[in-house]
Amino acid sequence: MNQALWVHTADRIMKRDWCIGTADAGVSPEQLERAWRDGETPEAFVTWFAQKYDLIRFDPNPYRPSKA
Repeated sequence: MNQALWVHTADRIMKRDWCIGTADAGVSPEQLERAWRDGETPEAFVTWFAQKYDLIRFDPNPYRPSKA
């Protein structure tokens, strides 16, 4: 996976799960490049970042009825 696609994928995962993009979260281009160069997957990077900064997963519909 090339670097541009890797960064786009990480950004998409951040927006999907935490409703914030990598730029808005303060992830530097250097951090993204380092993770990509080290062979980390976008999913693993986002998981690491979310755990480090104690992000709360975005629930797109918090008021949906619970399953019985």
